[in-house]
Parts: sequence; C-alpha cells; structure tokens
Amino acid sequence: MRDMNKLLMGYRDQRMKIMDEVLSGIKIIKLYAWESSFIRRINEVRVKLELATIRRYGMVQAVFSFVVTLVPFVVSFSTFGLYTLADNVSHGPLTPQLVFVSLTLFNMLRFPLSFGPMVIPGLLEAMVSSKRIFDFLTAGEIDFTAINREPYDRDSPSTGADDVLVSIEDGSFKWLSTDKPTLRDVNLQCRRDELVAVIGKVGAGKSSLVSAMLGDMIKCQGRVQIRGTVAYVPQQAWIMNATLRDNILFGSSYNEDFYERVIDACALRPDLDMLPGGDQTEIGEKGINLSGGQKARVSLARAVYARADVYILDDPLAAVDAHVGKHIFTQVLGPQGLLKSRARILITNAVQYLSNVGHIVMLQDGAVIDQGSFAQSMARQSSIFEFIHRYIDESQSSKATSDASNTASDNEYYEDEPTNIEQNGEILPKGVGIRRKSTKQTLGRASVGLMHGAHGQRGKRGTQQQSVVPPTDTGRIMTTEVSRQGHVEWSTYQTYAKACGASNSAMFALALLSASVSNVCANMWLKHWASSNTDTDVGLFYATVTHSVVYYLLIYGSLGLLGASMNSLQSLLLWTRCSIRASTKIHQNMLISVLRSPMSFFDVTPLGRILNRFSSDLQRCDEMLPRSVSSMVNTMVNVISAVSVIGLSTPLMLVIMFPLAFVYRYLQQRYLYSSRELRRLDSTTRSPIFAHLQESIGGVLTIRAYSQQPRFIYENEHRVEQNIRAFYTYRLLNRWLSLRLETLGNTVMLGTTLLAIVSLQYFGYGDAGLVGLAVTYALDFTSSLNWSVRSYTEVENSMIQLERVTEYAALPSEAHEVIKDKRPSAEWPERGVVEFKDYSTRYREGLDLVLKGLSFRVLPSQKVGIVGRTGAGKSSLTLALFRIIEAAG
Repeated sequence: MRDMNKLLMGYRDQRMKIMDEVLSGIKIIKLYAWESSFIRRINEVRVKLELATIRRYGMVQAVFSFVVTLVPFVVSFSTFGLYTLADNVSHGPLTPQLVFVSLTLFNMLRFPLSFGPMVIPGLLEAMVSSKRIFDFLTAGEIDFTAINREPYDRDSPSTGADDVLVSIEDGSFKWLSTDKPTLRDVNLQCRRDELVAVIGKVGAGKSSLVSAMLGDMIKCQGRVQIRGTVAYVPQQAWIMNATLRDNILFGSSYNEDFYERVIDACALRPDLDMLPGGDQTEIGEKGINLSGGQKARVSLARAVYARADVYILDDPLAAVDAHVGKHIFTQVLGPQGLLKSRARILITNAVQYLSNVGHIVMLQDGAVIDQGSFAQSMARQSSIFEFIHRYIDESQSSKATSDASNTASDNEYYEDEPTNIEQNGEILPKGVGIRRKSTKQTLGRASVGLMHGAHGQRGKRGTQQQSVVPPTDTGRIMTTEVSRQGHVEWSTYQTYAKACGASNSAMFALALLSASVSNVCANMWLKHWASSNTDTDVGLFYATVTHSVVYYLLIYGSLGLLGASMNSLQSLLLWTRCSIRASTKIHQNMLISVLRSPMSFFDVTPLGRILNRFSSDLQRCDEMLPRSVSSMVNTMVNVISAVSVIGLSTPLMLVIMFPLAFVYRYLQQRYLYSSRELRRLDSTTRSPIFAHLQESIGGVLTIRAYSQQPRFIYENEHRVEQNIRAFYTYRLLNRWLSLRLETLGNTVMLGTTLLAIVSLQYFGYGDAGLVGLAVTYALDFTSSLNWSVRSYTEVENSMIQLERVTEYAALPSEAHEVIKDKRPSAEWPERGVVEFKDYSTRYREGLDLVLKGLSFRVLPSQKVGIVGRTGAGKSSLTLALFRIIEAAG
C-alpha cells in the first residue's frame, strides 16, 4: 500500500503538471483548437494511471477490510470453541454470563480494528508525504555565497564616481552540476554611474550572464561582487495579480512626486488614462489585461521606482515600439535619464543606442570576445564594429519605421521632446550645463512599505511618507471566490449517486445489508447457544432440541465468515466500481467544462483557484468521499441493529430512546451547520495559497533580485494562517461534539442496564442471554451513534468538495465546436475572403466595447496590415478573428 501511495502521488503530480501547463497556455490552446487533444492527454493520465492505481489500492483495502473484520470474530470463535471442546468444566458450560462478558471484551478489540482500513492508509499516505517533503526540503539550493554582496552608501564622503559596483573576474558558470560551463572566463566591471551594454547574437549567453550576476547559476570559478541594492528588469516581464500601482511600488512606500516622474519617464501616462481605474486598475494574472509593451514598461517602472544602486536590464526595449523605446532610453536609461547616476547593465541588440553608452561588452558562445567604449571599438574596427555594421541596415530600417510612426497619434507625447537636466535643484534646458554629479545622488532611496501591519519598518530605508490611497473596485478584474451558504442541496447527492451508477449502488447496498444481518444473526446465535445450556432460551432461535458443540460452532463460524466476506465485498464494490466510475465522470465533466469555457473566465479567475479544484477538491472526492460514505452507512446500520436488538430485549428502553433521538438530532444539526461552513471556509481559503505560490514561483527570479523573499514568505504564511484558522476551529468543534455524544451514550447504557434488570426481575420478560445481548449492543451503541453523527456530517462536508467540483462542471461554455446544420461545403473555402460587417465586441459582459462598428473586407490574395497605437484594438481584432471573443449583440 505504501508503494501504491507513492505511485498515486506521482501520477497526481504528473496530471497536475499537465493541467498547470494547459491553464498557463490556455489562449494558445484555444487559438489552435487543441482542447480535445489535451483532454485526451489528461484523461490518459487520470484514467489509465491515477484511477487504475486507486482501483488496485481499493482491492488491497478490501482484503485488508476482510482481515480486520475477521480477526475479532476468529478470536471469539476460537475462544468459545476451545473452551467448550477442551475444557467446559472450570467455569461450567457456556452460559450467557461467560459469553457476553467475553463478547464485550472482544468488541473492545473489534471497534479499533474496524478503523484499520481508514487509519492505516492515512498513516501510509502521511509517511509517503513526509518522505516527499523531506526530499524536497533537503534538495540542493542556490549557493547565495557565490555572489559577494556588500552594502553601499552613496552619500558617504568616501564614495566616488569611480567606485565599481558590479565586478566579475575570470567567472565561469553553468546551469547544472553535470553540465559544461555555459559562460567561460568572463570579466566585466560596471561603475556607480556607468551604463554598460552587453551585446551578442541570439544564444551568445547574454541572459545567462544576467542569471550569473543574480546568483541563479552555479559558479565554477572566479569572483562576483555586487555592492548596494539591485533592481532587475527581466526579458519576459513578470506582473503580479495586483493593482498597477502595487506592481510598480513592489513593497516600497508611495512617494507621489517621484511616482509621477517614473510614470512619465516610462511612458505609462497614456496607459493610465486609458485604464478604467487608472493606476488602481487590478492587473490580472501574468498581466492578462496588459499588452506586451505595457508589461515591459510596468516592469521597468518597478525597477526605476526601487531607486537601487545597480540596475540589471535584460533587453527591456525589445517589447516596445521603436519610438517608445527611444523615449525610454532618453528619459530613463541614457546619459540624461532618471538612472544617470546609477550603475546600469543593459542587455540589448539595439545598436542605435550604443553610441550613448559608456562601455560595450560583446559575448559569443558564452565568452567575452571584445569590450571597450564605442569610440574605441569604432577606431580599431573590432568585433563590436563588425557587429554594429552587420545590423546597420536593420537599424536604419527600424529608424525609418520609428520616424514614420512618430507622425501618428503617439507623436504628441514621444517625439523628440527636450530632455531636462536636473542640476543642483534646478531644471536646465537640454544642452545647458550638462555634467555628471560625482557624489550627489539624484533619485533618493525607496522606503519600505508595510504589509498587513507587520514588520515595523516604517521609514527604515528613507524618509518618504506613505500616502494612504482609498481602495476602489473601479478597475477590479479578478473575481472573489464566494462559498455557498446553508445545507448541501440534494441535487449534489443525486449527482454522486448517478455518477456511481444505479447497478453499482444497488450491489453495494445489498452487500452492506447482508453483512449487517450476518453479524446480528451471529450474535443472536451465540446467545441461543449459551441460553440452551441454562434452559432459559427465548427469542428468535428458540429450540427444545439440544445439539452438539460442533453444530453450534459450525453455524456460528459460517455466519461470522459470511459477515466478513460481505464486508469485504462491500469495500471492493465501493472502491473498484462506485468510486472509480464516479471519479471518472466527475473529472471528465469538470475538465471539459473548464477547457470549453470562454477566455473571459480565465481572465477573471486566478489559476490557483482552478488548480485547487483539480487537486485538493478532486482528491477528496476520490478518497475522502467514498470513505465517508462507507463509514456513514456502516455506522448507521450498526445503530439500527443496536436499536432493534435493544428494543427486542428491553421494550421499555424505546420510551427513553425517542426523546434521546431528538437530543441527538439537535446536537447533530448544531454540529453540522458549523462544521459545514468551516469546511467551506477551509476550501475557499486554500485557493489563495495555490494562487500566491504559483505567482511567486513564476516570478522567483525577480523576487530574489529585489531581495523581496521575506515579504513574499510573509504573504504566503498569512494565507496559510487564514486557512489553518478554519481547520483548527473544525478540530475544536469535533471535541465539542465528542463530549456531548459520549455523555448521551453513557445515558443510553445506564438506561438499558437498569430497565433490563427491572424487566427481568419484576416483569419476568426475557432471559439472561437476551439481557446480556442488549447490554452488549448498548455498549456498542454509544460508539456507533457517536461515529454515525460524525460520519454523516463528514459526508456532508465531503459533499462540499463535490459541490465545488460540480460548480466548475457547469460553467458557461463557448459556442459549439461544430454546428451541424451550419457546416460549410466540403470545398470551403473556395476563396480566401474575410469580411466584417458593423462588428462590435467586448471581452465579457459588463465591459465597454473594444471594437465598435467595425466594417472592412479583405479580398483574395490581399495582404493587409493592421496598425494602431497601444490599446487601439489590434490584439482584440485578432482574437475576434479566432472567435476567442464573440460578437456583441
């Protein structure tokens, strides 16, 4: 079972990895109509590997259930058999006194063993999980000592313009310990106000050099030193699911004056005017509602606002238009930009800007083949000279495109605006008094913002005051997960019953009933056997003929063996027929529904929330729900059996049981209402953990570069604490219920014993065997009723997971893949014509139109270019062509 648990977790990881890839690339999948292929791929892992392992696991569990059910019976059978066959003298013949005292002790052994099928699999699962966590925690980590980081005080009198803030000496780096070095013998320096450009062909090792400076590669040899704080702009911008302002501040306090300067310098002002909530607009996961250029500029603005000492910029100009790139270089990166007093390492192949950098480094095949200033390289016609002239035609073409585009609407903001120079607190026109400051810093320091009132670090890194911005929902994108209220609807139970199948459910019920009847009959037969030796036998098995000991043993053994066999068959049917069929259908329906949902669903739903449904919720439907159903049905049948036997032997007890039943019902309802909402709260507070963890892993390079690990660890711990609160309260609620149920159970035991004695002594009803049987079942009744209340509540709580899963199985769907009565002819398309007639569309209901009254016609063999500024609707038109978004109205 332990090996199967390990296999099952591995298959579940494999399925979730594919699911994560599918959800991360859902737009590409929909553009290529690959949904069916990925559904088959996921189902192959789900059905052929994961559920097949659960089926084998169920078979082993059925055998285990047979053993743990048979062991207490074998103990009692062998004890009574050996006593009657080998002794039968020391304590006299087998009497009710001997039988039911012994049977009570044997039942004390039976009840703990009956939980073996639940406890042992859970224990094995915990062992496997613990081993996996241990392997993860002891796996290799990044060597943070590979980079020699030192603090740097720019305001100290001992610092100067010649201070080297980034230094690599004879550095060789590789990605894996088994790999050959990707970078070899790298030597690089960057002074405190110097702009160093790193150029080279694709695959030369430029991005690897960035990773090496950030400590994400294994250092084979050499020395790397970075002095001061670091800001990093990755090639693929990482955007958090937060407001635009929070993405820029990135944990720093808000300084309105400098914030506005950063917005203007990074060319974000037109974008803020266009967004519905301005900088308070919520940005979806992975910047879903921003264009590629907008994401790049937000990432750059984050770095500029950090006011770091060292800036590492991995080709930030590649994702922006040429004229916007020119503006950014002039206002931010260049000699007169906001970062002019900071050390900057710029990865770029934009050769038009190389004449304005202080130092150029050229990489080829992971090695530095040339470096020097622009003038030096041009003078000696080195490899840098050849590289620039190889791309000169492309550069001129780009410039021509930029000049043409500057005549468009963006020209009013970006074209050749004069650069103002800040000197000694005054703003000077371009070209007047230009000189670099040697010891004065112009950006100041970023102060650290507060997270949830923790970490009292107000003003620790500066003196700026944090402005309080009132929250607004104007630009909210992501929906908030809201749990349902009240009881679980019967339709949810019906859904699970239908998923199990009518025939499977009927066979399971028949096996369960047979097992219960067999157990009751075995105890009744034992009572008949003991009473026959005292001539006081009354009841169901009354007989005047005395039989041999072997006769009684054979029937008793047959009934016990039948009960154990039916119990095992019940478990086998549950795990190999009912549960597997239900799990297959539930996952299939949810998977198809999610992948067939429109893109608007993924735009407003965090991926962590969807993954939570496919991982934690689905796992509980696979394992906890069948186990809870089995436990509930078994304990309910045991309670009914106990009430029947007690009522048969002590009818007066029924008078007490009816009021006690109402008390039990009251306690059950009180417990159920609270536990149900707590489990819902547990499920809804788990989704933010998944979402935040996934987001943090996606941006781990940026988080490390900015040294923001403590903040993100705190955010994760805060979400975990919210989840643990609900879980811990649920456990306390169990203790509340246990105390009250144990008290009522003891009351039943006391009443049964007293009334049985009264009935036998004063009314002459029953015999010693019947009284002993009633007392035995009364003792069992306490624990059975306790667990029946718990198991019923656990079923309802487990149904909450099914409720959440079925919610995602009934999502609004896209248009049908194939409309049979609208299918084109087999020869379609005869001509490549695309025509839009008064076309309007929006991304989802409630939003403004993004395309309004669009009409045009593309004739066969025509090549049409679609142009427009950022936010004009170019991408929206592309999505409309692929019907990722549908026509409005």
